[in-house]
Amino acid sequence: MDPQTTLLDAITERDRAFRASADHPLPFVPVEAAEGRYVLLSIAAGHYAIPEAYVTELDRVPRVTMVPQTPAWVRGVTNVRGDIVSVIDMHRFLQLDSQAGANARLLVVRLLDEPFSTGLIVDAVDRITAVTTDSITAPAAPLEGPLAPFLGGVCEIGGRLVAVLDIDRFLRSSDIRQFDDPKEPEDHHA
Repeated sequence: MDPQTTLLDAITERDRAFRASADHPLPFVPVEAAEGRYVLLSIAAGHYAIPEAYVTELDRVPRVTMVPQTPAWVRGVTNVRGDIVSVIDMHRFLQLDSQAGANARLLVVRLLDEPFSTGLIVDAVDRITAVTTDSITAPAAPLEGPLAPFLGGVCEIGGRLVAVLDIDRFLRSSDIRQFDDPKEPEDHHA
């Protein structure tokens, strides 16, 4: 695949392969396999990169059903190919005053080792591009804000500074996983 394949092409190709093996669950993809190919996206004035292996869907923002008593950054839930996924408004998660525009996109991301997916509403998804590991460095100054604990470094792509998001750490965080169903208590009645 070309290093600058469009995300839509890559997702379509992966979807075709998945549908061809629909009887099999999504395969475990080691993190090393994700290294090198990143999905570039933007939220407000910020540019971010996520390893391609974590991305399963890209589409317009679908109809979202609100869920009461959730943080403001949880837009609600939606149906993506038969799966109900939580939808996170990244503008609100980042505590920004602005909102995603009419051209916003839903980027569905998943953990590689368990069946946990969520949708991220972002302003734009640019492309998939190759990024060498040695080009990802620590930021020149400490980063602040809600995403700071989930940033794995920064790199320059096409003349702009891009923050590399550790999406695995983000999806496993207590903020994101707070709505997981706790295990059912065992019934000790005889």
